[in-house]
Amino acid sequence: MNNLRQAAVPAVHPVSWVMGARRENMGLKCADPYEPDVDADLRAKERNPREHPDADYMSKMQQGHLSPSMRAELVLWMDAFARNLGGLPEGMLCRAVAYLDRVLSVRPVPAHDEALQLVAAAAVSLGAKHEQSSSGRRLDAQLVEAFLGTTVHMVEEMEWELFMDLGCAMDGPTAYTFVDHFTRFFQWEDELLVRSLALRLVNLTLPFFGFVGRILPSAMAASALFLARQILGVPLSHDLEEVMGYKAVELTGCICALEKLLPKKNL
Repeated sequence: MNNLRQAAVPAVHPVSWVMGARRENMGLKCADPYEPDVDADLRAKERNPREHPDADYMSKMQQGHLSPSMRAELVLWMDAFARNLGGLPEGMLCRAVAYLDRVLSVRPVPAHDEALQLVAAAAVSLGAKHEQSSSGRRLDAQLVEAFLGTTVHMVEEMEWELFMDLGCAMDGPTAYTFVDHFTRFFQWEDELLVRSLALRLVNLTLPFFGFVGRILPSAMAASALFLARQILGVPLSHDLEEVMGYKAVELTGCICALEKLLPKKNL
């Protein structure tokens, strides 16, 4: 996974006027005149150092007490916890795992289930609140007791600590954000299948520490979309390379790494 170092990802980030010109040349209709600026803003935010987890936090901040396999189990636990909460938006887990990795980059956490799961549960709750800002739903006390053996109050206290650990920077784009952004012009059923598969591919990466801090969210999203299109063999109505600002050849390493996560076919 060394070839996924973030520095190796090309900084192909179209500025607003370029994307506007490309969109016009492709015949794409832009109902919102501010949309090119939204694209530029997302690209700028993902490069903000505050939004990046440390690719070496296990050896540095966690002093080797946390292993990739332990983190993988924790991410799977977060998925189960979120599913039991129910009614959460599909991009929430991607955001919650991003919060988890950023927090573990700046805060040492005892390597036992109780401490790690409390941090993870708080990350899930924060992610849910960010994605559902209009929702006033509180955590279910019985669910928290069953999963954590503690109280909602303890989780909420940890949420506040995580909020401070994150430097109050909560809205950085994730790979899910960029898949959603890159497919905003998709309208046909086959195109929506590509989008759906790309999101599943992004979720597949979440337990694997080899991807953490080594590739920009936009590049991860682009890699997932390139691979999804290849798997499904779907012709798209728009040029993905133009829309995303990445060429498939620039992301070969990440695309191959994603492909290795797919279930092997029985021969």
